[in-house]
Amino acid sequence: MARRSSSSTQALLGLLTIQPMSGYDLGRLVRASIGHIWSESYGQIYPSLKRLAADGLVDCKTEKHKGRPDRRIYSITKKGREQLQQWLAVPPQPEIPRNEMLLKLFFGAQAPTHILIRNVEAMVETHGAVLQTLERTEHDAIDKNPQYPDAPYWKMAARFGQIEMKAHLQWAEETLRELRRLAKAQSAPAKAHTRRPHVNHKNASH
Repeated sequence: MARRSSSSTQALLGLLTIQPMSGYDLGRLVRASIGHIWSESYGQIYPSLKRLAADGLVDCKTEKHKGRPDRRIYSITKKGREQLQQWLAVPPQPEIPRNEMLLKLFFGAQAPTHILIRNVEAMVETHGAVLQTLERTEHDAIDKNPQYPDAPYWKMAARFGQIEMKAHLQWAEETLRELRRLAKAQSAPAKAHTRRPHVNHKNASH
C-alpha cells in the first residue's frame, strides 16, 4: 500500500487527470489554475513526482527532442486515480489562518498610521491583480474550453477566488477611509500645538 500522501501530492495527481505533463508544465498550470488556492514550487513538484512514480501512482516516459533537452512526461495511473478518489472522499482539514497584515493592523496603535495605510494600499494592489487574473482565467481558459468535464468545477473555484478578492478589496476600501480619518485626527492636535499665538499689538505697546 502506498504511503499516505500530502495534499500537495494529491494536487499533482488531480492536475495529471487533465492530461500527461512534464514537471515544468505542471508548475505553469499550478500558477494558471489553482495558484490562488494552492501553491506549489518547482522545488516541491519534482521530488513529489519522483515519489509518485516510485509508488506506482504515475508513469514516466522520456520524450527525446533533437537539439533540445529530453522531457520527462508524467501520466496518472489507475492506482493513482484510485488514491485521488480516496483522498477526495476524506473531509478537508480545517485551515489555520495566518495573516501578517491583519496581525500588524491589530497592534496598529503601536505604529504610525501612515505605515498601516501603506500596508493596506499594498494589499489593494496585489489583490486587485489577483482578481484580474482570475477573471481573465475564467474567460480565456474555462469558458473557452467547455469540452473538459472539469470545466464547471474549475469555474466554481475561480468564482470563489473572485468573490473572495472582491470582499477583501471592499474591506480595504473601508479600512483605508478609517485609517485616513485617524491619521487626520492625530495630526490635528500637533498642528494646533505648533500654531503661533496671536499677539495683541495694541495692548502689548502699553
